[in-house]
Amino acid sequence: MRILMVGHTYLVAENQKKLRALAAQPGVEVAVIVPHRWRDPLAGELRPHVSALFPVSVRPMRAVRPGSEQFYWYFSLDLGLRRYAPDLLCVEQGAGSVVYAQSLVCRNLFAPRAKAVFFTWWNLPYRGRWPLPALERFNLRQSQGAVAGNADAARILRDHGFSGPLAVLPQLGVDPDEFRRRDATGLRRMLGLDRFTVGFVGRFVEEKGLRVFLEALASLTVNFQLLLVGRGPLEAEIRAFVTARAWADRVKIVSGVGHAEVAAYLNCMDVLVLPSLTRPWWKEQFGHVLIEAMACEVPVIGSSSGEISGVIGDGGLVTVEGDVGALVGALTRVATSPELRRRLGEAGRRRVFETYAHDVLARRLVAFFRSL
Repeated sequence: MRILMVGHTYLVAENQKKLRALAAQPGVEVAVIVPHRWRDPLAGELRPHVSALFPVSVRPMRAVRPGSEQFYWYFSLDLGLRRYAPDLLCVEQGAGSVVYAQSLVCRNLFAPRAKAVFFTWWNLPYRGRWPLPALERFNLRQSQGAVAGNADAARILRDHGFSGPLAVLPQLGVDPDEFRRRDATGLRRMLGLDRFTVGFVGRFVEEKGLRVFLEALASLTVNFQLLLVGRGPLEAEIRAFVTARAWADRVKIVSGVGHAEVAAYLNCMDVLVLPSLTRPWWKEQFGHVLIEAMACEVPVIGSSSGEISGVIGDGGLVTVEGDVGALVGALTRVATSPELRRRLGEAGRRRVFETYAHDVLARRLVAFFRSL
């Protein structure tokens, strides 16, 4: 089975490990088309990682409007479909994206026997505006299958009229060899972390629950330090909060951390918190950093927003989103019980091996593709 993937996610070397796992399945050949560059709000300007030693053909193509998941498209007449002749085309940019419509037109013209599948994360009810409803209807009618990143996204697809085969699987898994427990003594010393360390990795935005997080920490009686890895528009507010409470020795903010370095910073944490909040425009679609932390045997605490509770399962603690007192209680439990931290860490890593490792997801995805 020849699979052609399309998506900006695979510019990044760490994310390409999913493709390696797909290509390792019996009888499977994989190629991927990626934009020549991408503007990411957290990582900045991304360029494709291409290696002659990689077992998957990574094909950068010039893109128009790179950085816009819904509206970007490729400056190409056939997207390489004539040469590659895939059995299955999988476009991971959503049900109503312009690039998926472009891919379907190229499939119909140059590889009409290929089955077409799309991936979507979108987990909030929506009504598109012209011309997107027509574009989405075209895309859904032309699709032979779909993969939803969470249960809510699957329900929304059905509500929008998609009746074809549908799998619920996250877009990316985790490499448990890369994300594992390791000695972080040197990095902790460099960062000045010498106490119980609470961590967050991600965008500094309101919907990630950072205000709730800071309020909970302000009520925490445990002697803690806070490690924030990321950047975003709330950074100035966070720094003002830290200054107002004279927390300069307690809080470390680190920006510009590449994905290859994330595991090292996770290992500096005694617990990772993802206190996301549901908003009219957003709710947590998955929370990939949770499975990265779980793979490192770092206990996780997540809110009840979106898919978080389903991701964590028995591998961590879940609190009601926006409930400061509940978050204080969960943090206190974890901080005061080394035995609880050990049990949650072991349960989290076990859950990753059973559910979220790249090879596990690859087997499930290939089985779905074969069923089409």
